[in-house]
Amino acid sequence: MPKLLDSISGPDDLKRLGGDELKQVAEELRQAIVDNLSRTGGHFASNLGAVDLIVALHAVYNVPHDKIVFDVGHQCYAHKMLTGRLADFPSLRQYGGISGFLRRDESPYDVYGAGHASTSISAAYGFAVARDVVGGDESVVAVIGDAGLTGGLAWEGLNNAGHSGRGITVVLNDNAMSIAANVGALSRYLAKLRTTPWYQGLERKTKDVLMRLPAGEMASRAAGGLLKHGVTNLVAPRQTGVVFEMMGFQYIGPLDGHDLPLLKDVFSQVRRMKGPVLVHLITTKGRGYTPAEDDARRYHAVTPFEPSVGLPESGGAGATYTSVFGDTLVEIAAADSAVVGITAAMPDGTGLTRLSDRFPARCFDVGIAEGHAVCFAAGMAARGCKPVVAIYSTFLQRSFDMIAHDVSLQKLPVIFALDRAGLVGEDGGTHHGVFDLTYLRCIPDMVVMAPKDGDELKAMLWFAHAHVSGPSASAIAVRYPRGSATGIDWGKPEHPIELGKAEELLAGGDVTFVAIGSMVRPCFEAATALRAEGISAGLLNARFAKPLDEEAVVAAAQRTGRLALVEENARTGGFGSAVLQLLAERGLTSVRTRHVGLPDHFVEHGSQSVLRAECGLTAEALIKVGRELAARQG
Repeated sequence: MPKLLDSISGPDDLKRLGGDELKQVAEELRQAIVDNLSRTGGHFASNLGAVDLIVALHAVYNVPHDKIVFDVGHQCYAHKMLTGRLADFPSLRQYGGISGFLRRDESPYDVYGAGHASTSISAAYGFAVARDVVGGDESVVAVIGDAGLTGGLAWEGLNNAGHSGRGITVVLNDNAMSIAANVGALSRYLAKLRTTPWYQGLERKTKDVLMRLPAGEMASRAAGGLLKHGVTNLVAPRQTGVVFEMMGFQYIGPLDGHDLPLLKDVFSQVRRMKGPVLVHLITTKGRGYTPAEDDARRYHAVTPFEPSVGLPESGGAGATYTSVFGDTLVEIAAADSAVVGITAAMPDGTGLTRLSDRFPARCFDVGIAEGHAVCFAAGMAARGCKPVVAIYSTFLQRSFDMIAHDVSLQKLPVIFALDRAGLVGEDGGTHHGVFDLTYLRCIPDMVVMAPKDGDELKAMLWFAHAHVSGPSASAIAVRYPRGSATGIDWGKPEHPIELGKAEELLAGGDVTFVAIGSMVRPCFEAATALRAEGISAGLLNARFAKPLDEEAVVAAAQRTGRLALVEENARTGGFGSAVLQLLAERGLTSVRTRHVGLPDHFVEHGSQSVLRAECGLTAEALIKVGRELAARQG
């Protein structure tokens, strides 16, 4: 039986459909999300919850002339299918396929790219101001979740846009949670809006809001026609939305974010309103798929699964870097009551849930507010705690100034644990953690480490604790990749971690690999293969990007005259740059070098193995590098 969704080639096709047909499109979109993500994986529960509001927006607004700016972008799957990418949807997040986020270069309907939270209101306000400057007439809509609203940037945008009086609409998609349960005063405020008994006096409130809509008195008289769609619930008592109204927004809601006829009517009216408007929608994360509705946290992002069964029970996959971090931090916290953990809305993803379970009073989730997390940690450190800030590498970028100004300048003993460093896989360019060695290495007094396996990560975390507890305490960071932390037989016992000291795993006479973190293992495999070919290949596990073990690097350079510098980070300003700078300072300009790292462009999405191969970060690629260097006799 043909699906109605198959007849939708663009948003204009929605405008000819009636209410029941729009509902059918929404259900078919949900089924397409379940069917496809069960094969490819991706962001799941949030997309199911956003289907109805996306259908309503596209049925009312004339996109891409009208601008819809999504926050984060990982709730955009229905948007992609409604804007000409239905046939491409099975390639979602696959190498060479469409992105799991919004991308300006993928479609004219993706008017603004986004992978990090809290950006949509500021960006949409930029669109609105530019429209007024150049004399346009389009509507501008920002869609943001309640979790994204915990970010300070969202409130900066609200403050600026509300004060301006310009035409801009903010749609608050309130599903009462982010990846983890929402935290903080804002969460409590939104909960109050959801539960206020605003159903009392519905007639008066409906008339009040309709009088404020463009049709004025006529809309009020026509309320009977709108009431059948549930628009009696259009506006809460004005005092409940006071925060938004005091910021200059006309507040409408809370509304049922799954009532398509209601949403279509409301957006049709809101589109004609003047000035800033905020529409508050209540949605259910995981809508339409019972396991995701029951456990939206677990179904936030999924790997392939059987739809009729749901996600398999976790466990049995072996230790990951995240689990090693979580377990080790609990051990450290048990030994030192001053140790606390801090994360920004990612207790599960970073492994801090384990600390929260064991020491709930010493684990803090601050919401999607990375800058605040770091500044908060600085305050705790100044008062005598030993904070461990666990944030994904790509998100810690957002707090660079706080790392430099609030932590390092004041020489405060904060430990930074950077999960998902390097190429993360299918989430792509917005999430690859490939800049941290660069942006951390330039900060004075910052110590930067990276482990070669799980055992070394554990040792580095204990070393970091000793470092922040000692007389020469300073900020210290350890970055580690996504995935398995299982080590291999390195051929020698583990050396204790010493500040700024590398570990020589293999001594070579022809060429030396100088690697850090996740790249030590492929370099070990490459060096072993080269030695089997008769090429004397050495391997130096740098351990520290800062301070660099200068004597070990210089000794290897003088011994072999050929160095391969390997890192899973941007080449500019990273670990290899530090080695090259050292060689120049020591006058070793005749040393042959190859710097292997990430190219000077944003890497696409795809599996980690595919992307590492594309970037030359595999043992096979490094064998060729070693051969080429060893063949150059100088």
